[in-house]
Amino acid sequence: MRSHKAGLADLKRLSEAAARNREKAQALARANRQSLDVHSSPNAPGQAQSAQAVSSADQKLFAQTVGSVQALSKQQTRLLLKPVLGTTQSEQLTERRQRAVGQTQMRLEPLSDGAGLPQEADFDPTWAATGIGPSVLRQLARAFWPVGARLDLHGLSSDQARTALATFIENSQSHATRCVCIIHGVGYGSANGQPVLPARVRQWLKQLPAVSAFVQAPKAYGGAGALLALLKLPD
Repeated sequence: MRSHKAGLADLKRLSEAAARNREKAQALARANRQSLDVHSSPNAPGQAQSAQAVSSADQKLFAQTVGSVQALSKQQTRLLLKPVLGTTQSEQLTERRQRAVGQTQMRLEPLSDGAGLPQEADFDPTWAATGIGPSVLRQLARAFWPVGARLDLHGLSSDQARTALATFIENSQSHATRCVCIIHGVGYGSANGQPVLPARVRQWLKQLPAVSAFVQAPKAYGGAGALLALLKLPD
């Protein structure tokens, strides 16, 4: 059996060895920190050379990339997007909402009211675009094609009716609707008792590229107060 003194001597040696290991670890940690401080210093020669090399290599490319960018002034904290000319803030908001739901706003060309034309020409009961034969008009007058959509213009002003009609025709064609019914009324409630809307609706329809022909509607669809229009199929 080992003596008591021998056991104390072993314990002392182990303690001294542990202390030396701690000192070595601390010295190594201090050396690592000093090395990191030297490399992170802006005055370090190696880092200065590296930064200079990167700057010279990328300076031209960076200048080309941001050449058209202007810095904001201290007074200007944000950049405001100017509205597109010809559109109001309400129109822009409507367009964004329609795009969000997968719809698009159509910009319709202005339609003439046919001012100066003979009045009897405005009330032609039938009309057909170039290339449409009389047999098509006869079929349309018999409602050969099912009426796929209807538009009632009662109570609208002339400007409101023009916009509503153009939009209705464009939407109907985009949905491949072949035949539509436009209810314009007989005009008894017009100013001075003279019908205005029936004549203007006929003039507007003649100017819309989507319309192939129109006839006075059969009695079951409105008679003298309505028209049946034949539309071209969408491209």
